[in-house]
Amino acid sequence: MSLDTNRKVLISRAGGPDRLQLVDAPMPAYGADEVLIRIEAVGVAFADVLIREGLYPDVPLPATPGYEVVGLVVSKGEQVTSVDIGARVAALTIHGGYAKYLNVSAASVVAVPPSLKSPAAASLVLNGLTAYQMLTRCVALDSTQSILVWGAAGGVGSILLDLARHFGITAYGVASGSRLDFVAEKGAIPINRSEGDVASILKQHAPAGVDAVFDGVGGPNVAVSQRCLNEGGTVVLFGVQGGFVGGRRSLVRLIRTYLASSSTALSIFLSNRGLKGYVITPWFRQFPDRYKADLSNIFTLAAKGSISPQIDVVLPLSRVAEAHQRINAGSQLGKIILDPTC
Repeated sequence: MSLDTNRKVLISRAGGPDRLQLVDAPMPAYGADEVLIRIEAVGVAFADVLIREGLYPDVPLPATPGYEVVGLVVSKGEQVTSVDIGARVAALTIHGGYAKYLNVSAASVVAVPPSLKSPAAASLVLNGLTAYQMLTRCVALDSTQSILVWGAAGGVGSILLDLARHFGITAYGVASGSRLDFVAEKGAIPINRSEGDVASILKQHAPAGVDAVFDGVGGPNVAVSQRCLNEGGTVVLFGVQGGFVGGRRSLVRLIRTYLASSSTALSIFLSNRGLKGYVITPWFRQFPDRYKADLSNIFTLAAKGSISPQIDVVLPLSRVAEAHQRINAGSQLGKIILDPTC
């Protein structure tokens, strides 16, 4: 690649992984308050699937997905004094990260500790920040003694288990198959969703229920989460994966997910239990100081070994379609990372 071109992934039309096209593009122009990053690692997120399907708010197609990046600052605008060239930084980009180079606001980057490798850091920008803010800001951490985590072997779920162990919280992790062993290795009590009703299985361990449930499925699943709560407990809803089949949007499932979530919200309210929604993008935009402080805290915990992000696989950017196929199949254990340097 010549010095004046940038290799990136482009989605021109909504669809499956075959819509992810690797193209040569002009080098991004950075503004006076921006830095130019040579990306070393970018996480693959469910939000990228929404972008690919043309469903992510305020990201019209054509677009380049890529919600989170880690890389080196190779140039910067004349107004930037807070970041040095050569610094390794992370950024929550929302889109644009599937590329070799990207320009971002200098005010939004967070320094990466030297001991934390780029793939590990990239796996924490979205997933780690989501887990940390949900546990420390969406529920009362001081009075939370037990939690249930859906998708406990996934990117967000596994970090929630790490954080629960760090804060001394009893965690129950919903999984199946070989992932149950992974949940146990994280210090949580596995709940095998293949054995029947999750709420009934949980009540065998915690008859009164748990203080908080973290639900990334949505739809009818929220009613199950409600039955897992104790009196005054809270469901934190952070995803709608129940509206997708094999990583592809299903109109019928999306409608059912919306209607079921809406009706369950009323029943939770009437039962003296709480329901909170968490979407990282508005939090990032409305509370930039929280974003930087919380992401720095996550990096510090990872650098100390208090949390250990699980990397499923690191793939070159040229194999982006394979990365999305793995997301579609739900076969990953932890985070999928793309490496634009190879």
